[in-house]
Amino acid sequence: MQMTSETGAGSAAQLNGEFISEVAQKGMRAAIIGSCFKVLATSVLGNGLMLIYLTALKLDGTTVLLLLSLSSGLQALALIPCAHLADVYGKRRVTLGGIALCGLGYGLIPLAAWVPAELAVKLLSLGIALLGVGLAGQIASWYALLDPIVPASYRGRFFGTLRVAWQVCAVILGGLIAVLLPKETSVPLLMILLVLLGLSIIPWGIYYAQIPELERGTCSAQDLPRDLRAILRSGGYLPFCAYLFIITLFTGGCLTLFGLVEKRVLGLGDSLVMLLANLTMIGSVVGFYFGGKAVDRIGTKPVFLICHFGYGASLVLFVARDSLFLPPLYLMGAVHVVFGGLTAAGSIAFSTEMLALIPAVRKSLSTSICSTMTLAGAALSGLLGAWGIRLGIFAESWTLAGGSRSAYDAVLLVYAVLIVLMTVTLGLIPSVVGRPDLRGGPPVA
Repeated sequence: MQMTSETGAGSAAQLNGEFISEVAQKGMRAAIIGSCFKVLATSVLGNGLMLIYLTALKLDGTTVLLLLSLSSGLQALALIPCAHLADVYGKRRVTLGGIALCGLGYGLIPLAAWVPAELAVKLLSLGIALLGVGLAGQIASWYALLDPIVPASYRGRFFGTLRVAWQVCAVILGGLIAVLLPKETSVPLLMILLVLLGLSIIPWGIYYAQIPELERGTCSAQDLPRDLRAILRSGGYLPFCAYLFIITLFTGGCLTLFGLVEKRVLGLGDSLVMLLANLTMIGSVVGFYFGGKAVDRIGTKPVFLICHFGYGASLVLFVARDSLFLPPLYLMGAVHVVFGGLTAAGSIAFSTEMLALIPAVRKSLSTSICSTMTLAGAALSGLLGAWGIRLGIFAESWTLAGGSRSAYDAVLLVYAVLIVLMTVTLGLIPSVVGRPDLRGGPPVA
């Protein structure tokens, strides 16, 4: 993050005509470094390691889908209550409490390998649930904590820098784990990896404690229903949240489905599954870098449009992996890179648009409503897939262009079709329909 034109005694910097105090600079720096430690622990839910661990415990595919969706589901349920607490009692206090709860939940996950099989799923569910609620406590006030620190003209590049930094850490971590893992990894080795990664929660909390709370909450605990009604009436904000729910409903569970196809259907080794997941994170680095620049320079509209159609194409290519000119493994690797890049670029566009639409106060609550919709969509994406497979809606085996496919592929193909059909929902986003008057809803008392 580059700051230029140091002023006075070095207590402020100038960026695009805006002066940034030393306190704000330190806050942005602490946010970036802390996020790098955060990703070491939390990325196990998406980088393939948790999927490999659950598979090593001999859990069936639908149980794996349900467990990996549990964290997002609990986050969605807990975000608004946590945001209310943050607005009333302080953003940083709730943030640090959430990180502590993450540590407690994370510590239970490796213990599941030590208990009888009938208790393992219950212990995993409790650990992942606590992790989800803890993440809700941290995420609930995240944007509200950063909003007064990060200049409006620099948001796209800041979020790009922040996410490139932690995604590079995730890529390095995933690469190291992929090198370490054999074709079939023993449970004790997986437990050791989880414990070591869990220790990164300590510096995560230390750095986040250094982010200043420049806007302290003064809201009354009795005003939640009134404030919710006022936020939901903010022009353009609720349709935007609805759009985020729809797009994550059809994309949120796709990476888990990719991993299940690779592990359960194609029989790839653990190191290859981790390598493909790592390619997703490499794509995310590229997406964060170019997405941040694109949002600041050309706006969110082109980014939304590219991501929407790119998701559909990526899912179709994954299902048709052995029907095209590339070897299946290479094609799947390319899909992982593209899917990661689209997700990353889209997340920056979502964050920038959200901060432009939220009301002037009650920022923890208003941003958490938006985050709740995305997390609910992501959780339901996995839950609907698991539900459809368990009920037998999708055939266990079917063919496409002479190649064998699985129920997981059927879910991916349905999601691909639906996300393309849902292109009409782009009209829910103010920046797409060209309504700048909808930005910045009414203040909430």
